Amino acid sequence: MSFFLSSLKQSGHLDKIHMTICIVGSRKIVNEDDYGSKGWHLFAPNLTILGFDADEEACNLANAEIKARQVNWAESHIPLALWNTIGKQTLYVTKYPGCSSLYPPNESYMERFNGYIDLIQLNRTIEVETTTLDSFCQSQNIKEIDFIHLDVQGGELSVLEGASEILDRSILAVYSEVEFTDIYVNQPLFGDIDIFLRNKNFTLFDLIVSTGRAFRKTSPITSRTRRGSLVWADAFYLRDLMRPNLNTHLQTPERILKLACIADVMDYTDYALELLEYLTLNYGNDPNYNLADNIIESLAQIPELVNQGLENLPIVNRLRDYISSNNVYLRDAKTQIKGNKNRISRAANLTNKSERDAPPKPSVCKFLKFRDEIYKCTDYLHRNGYASHNLVCKDWDIAHIIFDLSDGNLLDMGSSDSYILKNAVLKNVQGEKYGIDLQPPDVPLQEVKYMIGDLMDTKLPDRYFTNITCLSVIEHEVDFKKFATEVSRLLIENGKLYVTFDYWTPKLKPDFKLYDKLWNPLDENDTKNLIEECKSCGLNLVEPVDWSLGDAVIKPGYFSPGANISYTFGMLVFQKN
Repeated sequence: MSFFLSSLKQSGHLDKIHMTICIVGSRKIVNEDDYGSKGWHLFAPNLTILGFDADEEACNLANAEIKARQVNWAESHIPLALWNTIGKQTLYVTKYPGCSSLYPPNESYMERFNGYIDLIQLNRTIEVETTTLDSFCQSQNIKEIDFIHLDVQGGELSVLEGASEILDRSILAVYSEVEFTDIYVNQPLFGDIDIFLRNKNFTLFDLIVSTGRAFRKTSPITSRTRRGSLVWADAFYLRDLMRPNLNTHLQTPERILKLACIADVMDYTDYALELLEYLTLNYGNDPNYNLADNIIESLAQIPELVNQGLENLPIVNRLRDYISSNNVYLRDAKTQIKGNKNRISRAANLTNKSERDAPPKPSVCKFLKFRDEIYKCTDYLHRNGYASHNLVCKDWDIAHIIFDLSDGNLLDMGSSDSYILKNAVLKNVQGEKYGIDLQPPDVPLQEVKYMIGDLMDTKLPDRYFTNITCLSVIEHEVDFKKFATEVSRLLIENGKLYVTFDYWTPKLKPDFKLYDKLWNPLDENDTKNLIEECKSCGLNLVEPVDWSLGDAVIKPGYFSPGANISYTFGMLVFQKN
C-alpha cells in the first residue's frame, strides 16, 4: 500500500503527471492482477493501462469487465503476442493455460518436482502472430510508457529485447517474473535478464520468491531450513535518477516525481522518500516540486515518529526552508521552522475550503453493489482533501457520511482511530467531537474527547448530539434494542444516526471473532429488526431502503477476513422525530 500518494493526490501534484502502465501477459487470474485496485487508481483520470496477452478470450473478458465497471481511467487489453521479432511463432498451450509459452515446456525435467507437471504439461500447439512492443508503440503513436510488468512464462527477455527503444526512451521501472531453472526448453534465465536490464541502467531492488520453490518428487524428506530448489521469483528493477554521473534525458524533475510515485505504489517507501526529498531540495523553488509539506503530512501518520517529535527528525531539518510556515503538523514544535512564507499549507487550508467537484447528494439507505463504487468514493475523498481509510474499502462508508455530515456535536461509536472524526476535523464541522470505544486510539486527535466504555450505556448527557455515527460495529455483539434506546436518548430532535454494517443474504455464519467479539454479519431479517427497534425509539429512516444487491464486493483476496467468506456493506441513516 502506498504511503505518500494520498497526500500527493490531495495536494494536486498527481494532476500534473500522466502515468502509463504496460502489462505483458495481462490475463487476470487473481485480484492482485487488477492494477486498478492496487493503488494505481490514484493516478486516475491521468492513468493509462495497456494489457497484452496472446489469449484473445482473456483479453475480451478483461475488456468487458473494465467496461462494466465504468472506471475513470483508460484501460484496454490487446490480443497480441509480444516478442523480439515480427512474424509467426509456435505457442505451446499447456494444461493450465496460464503457463502457456512461446518456449516448449520442459516436461521431463519439471516432472522431477512436486506440483509442476500438472501445470505445464503440453496440451496443444498453435501458430500465433508476434510483434514487438516498439513496433506497436510506433503504430499507435505511443511516445511513453512509465512502468512495465512482464509475466510471459520464460519469454520476458525476448519481450524486453523487442521493447529496447521504449525502454531507453521512457520506462522507469520493470517488474518481471524470472526463472532460475529451465521450466521451458532453452528459455533465458534470471542472469540473462539481469545483465540486459543492468546494461539499460536499471538497478535490481528486490526478488520476491513467494511460492517459487519446489521439492523433489521422489524424496520422502525435506529440510527445515532449505525450502527446496529456487525455481522462479518476481524481480523488481527501478532506475536511479539521482546518480550525479548519470547522463540521460530521463533525469528531469517530472520523471523523478513519476519514479517516486512508482516506488511508493510498489511499496519501496524509503526510496520514494529519498526521491521526494531530492526533488524538494533540488527543484523546490518550483511549487510543482516542493513536496516538503507532503512528506511531513505522511510522516505524521506514524505514531512512533510523532511521539519522538517530527521536528527532531533529520529530514525535517534538511527540508526546513521548504516547509510552509503554518504547517499544522509542526505547529506545536519546540524547534522553530523557518518555513516558506510564500507557500500556504494544504493541510491548513482544508478546514476553510468548500467541497470541490461535489456529486449530487447520494442515497444513504442502501448496499454496496460494485467495487467501482469504492474507487469513486476514494477519489471523492482525495479530491476534497479528506483522509482515506487504511482499509480502502471503508472509503465507501466514509465518503457518504462525510458528504452529509452537518455542524453540531458529534459522537462516533466504535471510534478507535476513527476516520469519521478525523475527516470531521478536516471538514471543520463545528461542535464538540466525542468518540467511545472499548480501546483507546493509537493516534488521538486533540480536537476529540475520547471515552473508554460501552456504546449501549455511554453515560453521556441526554439530547446532546446532533449526529451519531457507528461504522461496522453493530455486527459485533451489539443488542439492537439497547443500541437504539441509547442513541435516541443522546440525539437532539431531528438529530441523525449513521450506521454501516457487514451484510449478506442469505445469512453468513462465520465461526470466528473479530476485535475480540463474535462477528455476525447482518442479513435482510437482521436489518429489518434493526430498523424496527430504531423506529420504536423514534428513529426513522430518512429514505426508503434500496434492498437490491450487486456483487459480494468484499471477498477473499479483497479485504475479507475469511478464506471462504464473501459479503458487502450496508448503510442506513435515521433521524429522530
